[in-house]
Amino acid sequence: MNNRNGILLLLLVCVTAYGCSKAVHVDDKTWKDSFDTGFSAMHAKDYAKAESSYRDAIDDAKAFPKGDIRLAQTYNALGDVYLAENNIEDGKRAYTNAYSEYKSLWNSHSSSVNNRDYALGLATDALHLANIACDALRLDEAERMYDEALSVEESALGSDALKGQILEGKSKLYGLTGRNVEAEKIKSQIAELKALPSVDDTGNMTWKELNAAGNEAFAAGNLAKAEKIYTAGISRAKKPVQVAESMRGLARIYEQQKEFGKAIAKLEEARRILRTDEHRLELADNLNLAGFCYLRSKDYTNANRMFLDSIKALNLKQHNDAERGKTAYEGLTRSCGEDGKYAEAEKYAQEKLALTLQLYGKQDGRYAEDLLAVTILQAKQKKNDEATKGYLAVIALEEANPSPRYMLAALDSYAKFLRDNNKASLADTIELKAKNLRAEFE
Repeated sequence: MNNRNGILLLLLVCVTAYGCSKAVHVDDKTWKDSFDTGFSAMHAKDYAKAESSYRDAIDDAKAFPKGDIRLAQTYNALGDVYLAENNIEDGKRAYTNAYSEYKSLWNSHSSSVNNRDYALGLATDALHLANIACDALRLDEAERMYDEALSVEESALGSDALKGQILEGKSKLYGLTGRNVEAEKIKSQIAELKALPSVDDTGNMTWKELNAAGNEAFAAGNLAKAEKIYTAGISRAKKPVQVAESMRGLARIYEQQKEFGKAIAKLEEARRILRTDEHRLELADNLNLAGFCYLRSKDYTNANRMFLDSIKALNLKQHNDAERGKTAYEGLTRSCGEDGKYAEAEKYAQEKLALTLQLYGKQDGRYAEDLLAVTILQAKQKKNDEATKGYLAVIALEEANPSPRYMLAALDSYAKFLRDNNKASLADTIELKAKNLRAEFE
């Protein structure tokens, strides 16, 4: 139980009445006095006084307008007292009340500051309840609550401490249920989380080291830490291109959070300080990311504009430029394809295929992947002869590849193409080949 006594105690106070908008009610000061007394008593380990004060605060908070976060906070604080007293059943009731309050307040689609507080409260109480269930060997219930806690925490970009505690609980659960492989994976995640530099440790880093730390945090899925590090990178950058790169890091985070407008605005800000002649690769990276943000927003016109501007900035005869050109053509292919413009999509897919051939040759698996994309678009346009040749070419390439990655996708797509064109017998043959290949993999 010791690992729970301090679960994010700071969470309890960082969103207390000191930062809350004041509810208009005669009992506001009474609640605050009771809560503060309980908080002080808890720290002094005077649990009886803390319990009594928090109970008084709950009575006061119940009179607040519906949706006031202080009721949930006070239930959570009372649960901490019960846990410190090893009063598990009363602790569970208090945490359940807090959990229910936070759940009624939280909106999974909102990105407001208040909603983040609700999410972190909900994740924290879900973790409390998961730990209690795990200790009581109610393992299905525990797993469900751990999963909810982690999902909500990640949506709100919670602290490393909270995420680490959730992962510790899941690791223990997997050990109890004999899932040792999964437990080891969780332990690796915990080790990675602990290995990331804290924001406080970055004070003496150069911009290059800081940017690498931000990239590492981003890759590990710790978006809250990455955001703080990239923001620090902007103030520590010595060159305009470094400022722009840190801004692109922030935009990547916003894109992951589906805040596309925010990401696009940050990328636009970064582009103002990039020069096409000096920073063409950085500019292309910026434009490509903006293009994908527009694409995910279903704004195909602006997506296409960003991708085409990226290509204009590049010298596609250079290796690094060609790689970014492939990304831009991939974006154009997807944008036109989603918009139902298959002829244009095929044209851009052909351009990407040509760059793949230039960079890697036909024997590379990426060539088969890109050729399959072209072929599928030809099939959509009823270019049956070209599509047939394309499918057979992809299958031949993959048969010659010692590590084929796209054979099954090619066989499945080709079989569907054949059925759509009333060639059932040949489709049966291709489907059987795909079935046998899947059995080999299994």
